[in-house]
Amino acid sequence: MSVLFEPMKIGNFETRNRFVRSATYFALADENGFIGEPSAKLMKNLAEGGVGLIITGYAYISKSGQSFVDMNGIQDDDHLAGYQKMTKAVHDADGRIVMQIAHCGTGSETTARTGGDYMAVSITEKMPNYGHLAREMNEEDIEAIIESFGQAARRVEEAGFDGVQIHGAHGYLVSQFLSPRSNLRRDKWGGSLKNRTRFVVEVVRSIKKSVSDDFPVLIKLGCRDYLDEGVGLTIEEGAEVSQTLEKEGVCLIEISNGFQDASYRKQRLGTTTPEKEAYYLPDARVIRDKTTGPLSLVGGMRSLPVMEEVVGSGVSDCVSICRPLIREPDLINRWRQGDTRSADCISCGGCFNLGEDKKLKIYCRQLAKKEGKS
Repeated sequence: MSVLFEPMKIGNFETRNRFVRSATYFALADENGFIGEPSAKLMKNLAEGGVGLIITGYAYISKSGQSFVDMNGIQDDDHLAGYQKMTKAVHDADGRIVMQIAHCGTGSETTARTGGDYMAVSITEKMPNYGHLAREMNEEDIEAIIESFGQAARRVEEAGFDGVQIHGAHGYLVSQFLSPRSNLRRDKWGGSLKNRTRFVVEVVRSIKKSVSDDFPVLIKLGCRDYLDEGVGLTIEEGAEVSQTLEKEGVCLIEISNGFQDASYRKQRLGTTTPEKEAYYLPDARVIRDKTTGPLSLVGGMRSLPVMEEVVGSGVSDCVSICRPLIREPDLINRWRQGDTRSADCISCGGCFNLGEDKKLKIYCRQLAKKEGKS
């Protein structure tokens, strides 16, 4: 049996295999972040398709951190009922599910465009402008957001999830504190790596104070910035952050990127050969040298031999994929049953599509064309 189909222990729960469905935006919630039956069905289908651990699309912990208008929310207790239906559906299908929670910082586009409290770690030349200028966070803002992470995690546990994952990647708020590109502060939250790491450390502590002692806390970590020019978080710094978070009790680090330029994103399209897969593997090796706990590697993996090499080498304990599962929700079962062809996904970027109602829809455009649906 392939190492990928062996069970794995993460905190206090066990997964049936080493495949993680990495978090991806749903585009299914209403304007206040409430989810419905379509979201629960999406997660249930992934569990029935054989995924070992499902991580939900990110949910904002407060309205000030909302990126998209139809982004999941977990900012108050009224959201519990919808998520309880989701976790029950996944558990009934013998799956495991973790919620990813986030504050998007200067990536909070909806907050900015609706005139909400749009905040930045620091005011810089390269920060986005959505028609509403951000203000720099003060000490009270930072402490309030840290507390909001803790309360959101409490709701995650009450909703029946198996754990909670902090979104600490992709240039959102945790990345904004970690990166010298966006963090120009001269107080205890900026400057040295220790100070830039302080925010995410305090988030972890707030979460662990708000949930049961054995409730698993995970993180998707932007371990380095990929920038054409300018100062960014280095992989050596990312490894130090990973080591610190492991000491704080984080039980799984999912290795990803922080800030990235458009040219870098373009390079990652069209993953059609094994040589282009697992593009964060060099970063994972640096992280592994500084850590001993479970790691999950994300990044363009489409074929079983590449994934088996990644896990079999010990660099990563599991593999995270998402786009292939948008096209083939039952991909893991296909592989388990002996059809070991690579995923049909070609990383074309055609997952995000506008419907006739001008709202974003998440589906595989190539598959829709093949089936005559678009």
